[in-house]
Amino acid sequence: MREIKKETLPEQIAERLKEYIFERGLKPGDRLPTETELMKIFGVSRSSVREAIKALQLSGLIEVKPRRGAVVSNFDLKPVFDNIAYGLSLVADVDIFLELLEARKALEIACLPIVVEKIDDEHLERLEHWLDKMFNATSIDEHRTYDMLFHQTLVDATHNRFLVQMEILIFRFFQKLYELFPRRSGIVSLNEHKEIYEACKSRDLERLQEIMDIHLSRYYEEVKEKINEDKKL
Repeated sequence: MREIKKETLPEQIAERLKEYIFERGLKPGDRLPTETELMKIFGVSRSSVREAIKALQLSGLIEVKPRRGAVVSNFDLKPVFDNIAYGLSLVADVDIFLELLEARKALEIACLPIVVEKIDDEHLERLEHWLDKMFNATSIDEHRTYDMLFHQTLVDATHNRFLVQMEILIFRFFQKLYELFPRRSGIVSLNEHKEIYEACKSRDLERLQEIMDIHLSRYYEEVKEKINEDKKL
């Protein structure tokens, strides 16, 4: 690692540490140099080193353990998506919900070939469980919860961490979305969920893609219609 000037911001120290981890090929659990060693390497104060380490902790790249110091963390996408979710929450407005629904539709339909290939008995049982919960829900809030869990389970069946975290990110905004735009076609939605489950169970990709497109497009049009109605008021 090359020395940096004292006036350089702690964020730049953090970037040098990232380079160090990459160049040395460090793995999860490997130790980084001590604070004192980093002070000498960079020619900076202890407080600047600590700020840099804190920034990398928040990003999920490293963690600080008692008597071991800073070590490389296990790969975890959650902090990355948490930051994205926070950023989006600052700009959320009514129109962004349509973009959110478009993103959800693109993601879930793109997942379906992987779902058909990789879905196992455990995920089929979970889908059936949430489907049963939806049919027996006694309130709108219950139905919303089971609806989201059904779709999250569907994406989870891909066994792909990136896709799963993206779906979780999208659904973080859905509670507000459902409050503003409740479904108008409850029975139709229930039957569509049942068909989605049956298509997964039979591993019928063509039917699964068809019913998912119908299912997600229906709600998109409902939200779009409601937004247009509100704008006319």
